[in-house]
Amino acid sequence: MNSKIFRPLAACIATGMFALGGAQAHEGVPGHTHTVGIQLAQAAAKSAAPAAPSAAALQAELDALIKAAKAEGEVVFYIALVDSVAKRVGDAFTAKYGIKYSFLRLSTGPLAQRYFAEAESGNIAADFVIVAGPYQAYTGDGIKKGWVESLAQANIPAIRSGQVPAKFNKGETVIVQVAPWQIGYNTQKVKAAEAPKDLNDVLNPKWKGQIQVSDPRVGTTIAEFWALVLETKGEEFFTKFRAQNPRLYPGGAQSIQALGAGEGSIMVPVLVPQLMGPKEKGAPLEIAKLDQTTGIEATLVLTARAKAKHYNAARLFVNYLITPEGNKVLNSDTGAATIYDSGGLPSQYAPPSPTGAARADQFAKLLGFQ
Repeated sequence: MNSKIFRPLAACIATGMFALGGAQAHEGVPGHTHTVGIQLAQAAAKSAAPAAPSAAALQAELDALIKAAKAEGEVVFYIALVDSVAKRVGDAFTAKYGIKYSFLRLSTGPLAQRYFAEAESGNIAADFVIVAGPYQAYTGDGIKKGWVESLAQANIPAIRSGQVPAKFNKGETVIVQVAPWQIGYNTQKVKAAEAPKDLNDVLNPKWKGQIQVSDPRVGTTIAEFWALVLETKGEEFFTKFRAQNPRLYPGGAQSIQALGAGEGSIMVPVLVPQLMGPKEKGAPLEIAKLDQTTGIEATLVLTARAKAKHYNAARLFVNYLITPEGNKVLNSDTGAATIYDSGGLPSQYAPPSPTGAARADQFAKLLGFQ
């Protein structure tokens, strides 16, 4: 990969297992602050936006898009979420439109590296990507180099209609999923009534030696969780947390397996999808929900018209995923509300820190990893 491309990419996404894959929210969501410059630019863009086309015009556009997509007959996408999500939305899309699909699932870092390597070689296989984590790694250089197309410029009917909630519409992309970080616990060792209800609860002496933690240098999005903790609770929390002698694991998958085996009692942090697979297979695992937390945000990246092999099919699939129908299918088992029902998010949810991933080494040291 070209070093000029990789450096900004690496600043946003560290290599290694992505939390949702190895095991899986920005403007307008409570608890997050943007710079004044960004706020003014976004406000100006919105005020200058043209009125939505009429319902008849939008239907005509959608009909034309469906016709063009069916003529292409297939679509290929890359995804950083779990395979079951990719298959579920792919099957639903095919059932609705009769267009075949195929996908490649990789964790966040390797997926980004592959996409950019293909872009540099002039042969991008993915017509669109479902990104988990910082989408700017794709859109920053990608749009400038003509590899990626801003969704705001792609004539997506669901966007042009104005139905996508504004806080999830980023212009270059649309957030289609928010998966909050939570606390996991072993139900054979922890009763539901005594499970931690706040992060401060894990400092209770009864959890000493029983807290499991994954290395934030392996899953970059984990670092974003600890960035929020540092911001809201300060370094004193980490001093007390280290005094609990947490059990340290190299990655989320290993920690979840150990939690199911009873090596520890609780795991901080974890996502609902991470625990679902082992739980469905009989592991004694459950989630304790946090009110104050951040999460992983999945967004859509559209390959540019000149580079995509199935551009119209990709636009139709993207359109499907941001409609209430498609977004419900995408989020049916993720532990998060759809973008049309974001009231299901934790009451003090804050979007992930834009600098959290770049500070993974700092959080590893604060947590006791050497």
